[in-house]
Amino acid sequence: MKYKKIPKNYIKICVDRLTRFKPAGEKYERVFYDILNKFLLSGSKIGINKEKPDVETLCTIVSEIFNASIPFEYDSFLSDVIFSEEKEEFNLDENEIKFLNTKLNLTGAVKYISDEARLPLNLERLRFLLKYKDKDTKVLRRENSFLYPVSKIILTEGATEEILLSKFALKLGYDFNKEGIFVLGAGGKNQVARKYYKMVNEIKLPVFILLDYDAVETRELILTKLRPQDKIHLIKAGEFEDILPLELIVNAINNNFSNNLHCCAEDFDLNCKMTKNLHNLFKNKGFGEYKKADFAKMVKFYLEKNDCSCEVQEKDILISPEIKEIIEEIKKI
Repeated sequence: MKYKKIPKNYIKICVDRLTRFKPAGEKYERVFYDILNKFLLSGSKIGINKEKPDVETLCTIVSEIFNASIPFEYDSFLSDVIFSEEKEEFNLDENEIKFLNTKLNLTGAVKYISDEARLPLNLERLRFLLKYKDKDTKVLRRENSFLYPVSKIILTEGATEEILLSKFALKLGYDFNKEGIFVLGAGGKNQVARKYYKMVNEIKLPVFILLDYDAVETRELILTKLRPQDKIHLIKAGEFEDILPLELIVNAINNNFSNNLHCCAEDFDLNCKMTKNLHNLFKNKGFGEYKKADFAKMVKFYLEKNDCSCEVQEKDILISPEIKEIIEEIKKI
């Protein structure tokens, strides 16, 4: 079998993709076929939409190419750790077990790329695992805010919650990365039930589902399959933007824009939904088009800017009672 060795920068990409929080079948198949298509020279290349080899053949070919590209002897330590964690987190099928049992030299790969100053969080975590082999992985997670191994999932409708929930939790002394809490945005209200149904079949971990007040039908669909360890929270005030304190919203917007574009509390109609207020405000003040994700990033930046300077009283202003309630519910699942 003839092949090109995988360059170091692509080894990093492969290990990164293989160790993210996703079902093993999805991530391993994608990475393994990428390696075949990019680096296998002899015979015809096998693409995702062409005739596939069986899983054992695929794993054998890829492990040879991958391991030949690593200038360190084979060591199963990281593969064993990852397999153990995946068994705790996911319901593994036969093929996923085969993928995870592939003799990839992940330990050697992490040694190979460990001279880089900055690595993605999941790879930095692997570097620490090699340095402290005898230490419990959950202890390392808490000590270094590594997120992995994951212990809980938060499933949200969209980007605002995905961006901001962890920041509010941190203000309340609850670090999602230390606790292993993975936040997943479904990409809209209509996608939440579909995502949850998929997760019920794949994931063993508890799931907290956060929905807008108008997502009653979605809630009913989820309740038909809701597991005992999971919980749904319907936001009482409407959308997530409606439970952001007005003072926080004003401060975040003013912090983002120049002095002559400032807004104030009087610019908001408290009888309207906050997203409608923000659409009107951005249009009337010349802030540009209102986009939920961009606005959430403004709020996140303001919260981060004030992380070190907030007094207790200011923290109370920045966090509404319902946000506190949501974080407490997340702690308890």
